[in-house]
Amino acid sequence: MLKKYGRMAKISLIMMILFVVISAFNTVNADLLSDMEGDAQGFITNGQTQAGNINYTNIAKEFTGLGQILTMVGAGVMVAVTTYMGIKYLTAGPEAQAKLKTQLIGVVVSGVVIFGAYGIWKLVIQIASTF
Repeated sequence: MLKKYGRMAKISLIMMILFVVISAFNTVNADLLSDMEGDAQGFITNGQTQAGNINYTNIAKEFTGLGQILTMVGAGVMVAVTTYMGIKYLTAGPEAQAKLKTQLIGVVVSGVVIFGAYGIWKLVIQIASTF
């Protein structure tokens, strides 16, 4: 028991020495701090003036075509995967059918994401336009 406390005393002594050494080198230069504060305030002011120039409706219109293409590709992939899994399910045995049913969860989740992408996109645009 005495050895355990002796070891803890050594650790705490080393930690106190490290604390004293680290705090001895920690200095604050007030003029550097005021320079940093001025630079930070200039950055914020520049961002506020530039933020007024962003037109979110134009950005949304530019990405609409890309979103439509990706949704069509996703729908095609969903049809192909569902057809493949259906044929595989019909020709498989009972154990393989059970395995395919568990894989169906991933297909359903990806279908919800693909076909819900428009709603997700509208939500992102509405949130971004409030800023």
